[in-house]
Amino acid sequence: MSTTVRQERVARMLYEELSILIGSELADPDLAFVQVTDVRISRDLRSARIYVHHSDDELLERDVLRALKRAIPYIRSQIAARNTTRAVPELTFQYDDTPERAQRIDALLSQIAEERAEARPGGEPMGDGETAEDPQ
Repeated sequence: MSTTVRQERVARMLYEELSILIGSELADPDLAFVQVTDVRISRDLRSARIYVHHSDDELLERDVLRALKRAIPYIRSQIAARNTTRAVPELTFQYDDTPERAQRIDALLSQIAEERAEARPGGEPMGDGETAEDPQ
């Protein structure tokens, strides 16, 4: 299902407002390192799913989501005060683990490259299209 121009506009506005609110205006220390990664709005514009990520290794995802859930009334009131939308959508926060998955994939690719370099005589990195089993 494709998104409408209005959905995209509302999602962009929410992304910008939430990035500012969460990043600098909420007093909760659990939300200090939280970043909004994506906003998806329903077709009827009544609900929005907000994807967030945090970079504090000591904080659990559930604690971040719990803190955000507590802040929803304040966040919605601030969005309503700052924008001319008819109604502010219901907000649902979801943790986005994409950055961790990307980091794991990068680490695995680096490990594979190192193993291939070690397997090659002389330990030199392989060129494009060249494999350890079939040198060109």
